[in-house]
Order: sequence, then C-alpha cells, then structure tokens
Amino acid sequence: MFRARSLRYADHFGLLAWLRSSIRRNWRSIFIVLTILADALAILGASLAAGWLHALVPNGERFSTALLVAFSVYFGTVMVGFGLLIGLYRGAFHLSHRKQYLLASRAYVVALLVVLASFFLFQVSEFPRRFALLFFMALPGFFVIGRAALNAAHEQLQRRGLGRRPVLLAGYDGEVEELLDRFEGVPELGYDVRGIVTRTRSEITEDDRSKLRGLPLYSLKELESAVVEQRIERIFVPTPSVLTNGFAAVLRVCREKDVKLKVLSIEHDALLRLARVYDIAGITLYAPPRTRVEAVHHVGKRTFDIVGSAMILLLLSPVFFLTSLLILLDSGRPIFFTQTRAALRGGKTFGFLKFRSMVKNADALKADLRQHNESDGALFKMRADPRITRVGRFIRRYSIDELPQLLNVLKGDMSLVGPRPLPVEDFELVKEGEEFWSSIKDRDKIKPGMTGLWQISGRSSIGFKEMVMLDLYYVENHSLLFDLEILFATIPVVLFGKGAY
Repeated sequence: MFRARSLRYADHFGLLAWLRSSIRRNWRSIFIVLTILADALAILGASLAAGWLHALVPNGERFSTALLVAFSVYFGTVMVGFGLLIGLYRGAFHLSHRKQYLLASRAYVVALLVVLASFFLFQVSEFPRRFALLFFMALPGFFVIGRAALNAAHEQLQRRGLGRRPVLLAGYDGEVEELLDRFEGVPELGYDVRGIVTRTRSEITEDDRSKLRGLPLYSLKELESAVVEQRIERIFVPTPSVLTNGFAAVLRVCREKDVKLKVLSIEHDALLRLARVYDIAGITLYAPPRTRVEAVHHVGKRTFDIVGSAMILLLLSPVFFLTSLLILLDSGRPIFFTQTRAALRGGKTFGFLKFRSMVKNADALKADLRQHNESDGALFKMRADPRITRVGRFIRRYSIDELPQLLNVLKGDMSLVGPRPLPVEDFELVKEGEEFWSSIKDRDKIKPGMTGLWQISGRSSIGFKEMVMLDLYYVENHSLLFDLEILFATIPVVLFGKGAY
C-alpha cells in the first residue's frame, strides 16, 4: 500500500514536472492567447461601464442587453482581427511595451472608423449614440489597465523563472554593450546574459572588460562547456559576419546542444522594419527542431495554402483570361514561362510558373546583360531591361506575372508565403564559402513562397544576403497569423508596384 501511494505521488509530481516543462516550452503561444483574452475582457469591461454610465443619465435612450453584447462582439472582432493582421498579438512576446501600445492604438482607430462607417452605410439609427461615445472613451483606459496587469503578471512569472532564458553573447566586436543595454532596457524579453564568448580571452582589453558588467568571458574552446554548465538556451551574435569569419564552431555547438542561434544588430533591426516587422529579439540563424510543433504547422499551412490559392484562383480567373489574351496578341506563344528554381543551393528543385513577360529568348540574352545588374549576387535586377515586352512591363509592375504560381501552390511545390525561390544557376553567382551555405540551410525548411518578407520590403532594392536574413526570420517565426500579416502587407505593395521592375 505504501509503495502504491509512493508511485501515485511520483506520478503526480512527474505530471507536474511535465506540465511545467510544457508551459515553459510553449509560453510564447500561451502568452499570445492570454493577450487576446485580456483585450477581449477590456472591450467587455468598457461595454459594461458604458452601459452602467448610460443608465445613470436621466431620460437616456433605452436599449437591450442583447444590443450591448452584439456591439461588443462586433467591435471586438474588428479590432482584434485587424490587430492580428498588423502583428499586434504575434508581437506581444517580442515587442517593447511602447510598440505594443502604438500598434494597439492603430487597431483601435481603424476599428472605430470601420464601426462608425458601417453604422452610417447601413443606417443603423436605433443604436444609442451616447452609449457609443462612452464606450469609445472608456476602452483605452480599460485596455491600458488590462495590458498593465498582464505585463505585471508576466514580470512576476519571469522573476520565478518562467519566460527567463539563459543566453550567451558571441563574437565580441564592440557592439556587445549595445546588446546588454537592450536586454536591460527591455526586460520583457526575458534574456538572462550569462557570459561573453570571444575567439580568445586576450582580445578583450581592460577597458572593454569594464563595460561588460562583470560578466564571465569564454573563449571559443570553452563554448561547449559553458553551454552545458550555464544551461544556455540561446546564443546571440551582434553581427551577421558570424556566417563567414570563422565562427562555424558556434553554429556547430548550437546544433549539437540544441541551442538557438540568433543575430541581433542595428542593421538587421532596420532590415526588419523595412518588412514592417518590429521584432527587437533578432533573426534566428538556427533553431532546434520541434518535430510535433513543426508537423502541426505543416498541416495547418498546407490546408491554408490549398484553400487560399483555390479561392484566389477563382476570384482572379478573369485576370488570368485577360492576361493570357494580351500576351498572345502582343508576342504570341508561349503564354507561360517555366523555370527551374530552388530555395537553396543544392535544394529541391521544381518548375516555377509565371506569365511570360519577356521576349522568347530572354535567358540567352541574360549573360550579355549581367554587367548591368543593379542587384547583387544571385539576384538579377535591371530597371530598363530590354528583354521585357510591352505587356510584360505592366504585368510585372503589378505582380500579375506571378499569379500562375497559384498552380504551384495547389500542386504542393510552393506555399502562399515563404522564402523566395531563385533560378538554380543564379546560386553559383554567390561567391561565398561552405560556411555561409551551412549557416543558412534552414532557409530550405519551409516551401518557397509566392510572397514573403522580401516582397513587402522593397523587392528589387533588397540584396541577396538581406533577402536570406529575412527568409531566416520567417522560417523561425512562421505561423498562420504571420502568413496573414504578410499577405495583408502584400496588397498595397502589389497595388502600388513598390520595388517592382
């Protein structure tokens, strides 16, 4: 009997340990859900407060509780839905509080305008205007109170270890102090710096040591033991030169010890801002595989791709027909252009479909025009490309030439959102060593996409390495929410032809 009770207690504590570990691993997703719930409660609280204040007004308009609930649900759906599209909730775990409030303000204003416009268009006259005014005035206060309470609870949990992640900073080059300032200035990131990694300890001068807050120093030879002793979960590098300057040992240790490797620099902050991504936690170069999570993501993403591409094909079928007719009349057959592409050198290849926008012998003329390339490496871009036809110039400007890739998506070769695939021969133009290709091979973990962070960042004005870094960020952070954000941001890029030529 005593043994049975002991086993029961052991199982009980084992279950608690598993639950604690599961919450810790998935805390980011849990916190996003809690953030949405906090905002929903703020909207409900503002509705109740506005209803109570309205009832105190003598001779006020009468309205039912059902109307109040319907209004709360309608406004909440618009505000939370738009918040999802602009990254308000996906960023709840890696944005500063200030940026979260700015995005929330944007969602509030848009929801306010949408609700008022819909009331005007559908002539909703029975709704009490005084209640609406009280609600719109009360909501910002309830929102701030709800977010403040959630953030305070998060900070308390961090003090108890939940959401705190032991990290190392690798590759000291004078920018480490800025990373330390960032981690101290934005404690909600939850990073606990345990030391600095350098090639050799001797490269750090006494003046440098005084700026490092007394943190221990580790040489590259000591990195593996430091990761084990300190139970390191993430290693940050302050510059992307880690890819090519002999720091392959850092990447090797990360892969062997299941440690996430991230690059965090001013240059990459600016690059993410071009893509309308306001992440202050860096770009991941390597992340340990999570088989179950990745399997769920794969099924959800594939379902989203099939449904989304089928709907877009149906809606844009007149555009398909008209474009095909114009190409046929302008330059004859073929209407489509097929090219062998891949997401990475040596990666899986497929037949990439586009509406033909160039003359029929465009590939043969490309070598002669290479000297006029206005991009770098594997990206060939030329503003006044003489190979482009009259119809081609128009359809390229508005990305109509990309629409046949919806067939690639349905077939399973591509995704709606993902890394940009390139012609396989263009990869040979990238003059980088094996260390570079090994460092970015995670780019091939996700199917190539019709659109992505590169497309919404200026496309032709972004170089190859910058495109790769954006793709690595997407691979690490991809989700249905992120796909919706990127698709939403793609709309104005397509309409206004930003960066296309």
